Amino acid sequence: MDFVICFQKRYRMMGKITVADIVKHYFPLVIQQCKNSYKGLEVEDRIEEGLLALIHAIRTYRVQYGCFEEYFLLQFKLIMKQRNKEAWATKRLESFFSLDAPMLGSNESSSHLEFISSVPHDDTIIDVNLFMERLTSTERKIVSLLINNQDLLAISCELGLSVEQVQPLIKQLQRKAIEYLDVDIK
Repeated sequence: MDFVICFQKRYRMMGKITVADIVKHYFPLVIQQCKNSYKGLEVEDRIEEGLLALIHAIRTYRVQYGCFEEYFLLQFKLIMKQRNKEAWATKRLESFFSLDAPMLGSNESSSHLEFISSVPHDDTIIDVNLFMERLTSTERKIVSLLINNQDLLAISCELGLSVEQVQPLIKQLQRKAIEYLDVDIK
C-alpha cells in the first residue's frame, strides 16, 4: 500500500501524522538499504545519513511527486551516493601512493613535488625532495607516473616491466613512504 494512502487512513483514525511516525515506518527500509551498500561509510554513518535522507524526503515531498516511497528511495540514493563519494575521496587522500587518488589535472601548472607536499600527512610538513633523493631512479619514475595519473598497466609499459614486476615496486614505495613519514599502520 502506498505511503500516502496508508497514512491518510491512519490520519483519519488517529489524528495528525508526525515525522516520528513516518521515520518509524520507514526505518526498516533505511536499514535494509544501508546494510550492504555504500561501503565508503561505516555502518552507523550509513544509517545516520539514511535517516537524514528520509527526513529530507519527508520535508520536500509533494503529493504531485507520486509514491512517497519511490521519492524517498530516489532521494536516499542521490544523497548516499554523494556521501559515499565524499567518504571514498577522504580515504584516498589518506593513502600516500594510491593508484586511484585524485591527481592534478592536465591544465594545472603545479609541479609534481608541489602536489605531493601540498597534502601533508597528519598536519606535518614533509620534505619531498629529501624523500625523493632516497629513492632509486625507477622508484622516482614510478612516483612521477603515479602523480600523472597513470595506471598500473601504463606504468609497466613505460618501464618495460610486467605488471607483476611493478606491483612489488609500488608496495615497496608505499613501505618507504610509511617509514619516511613514521606512520604506524595497523
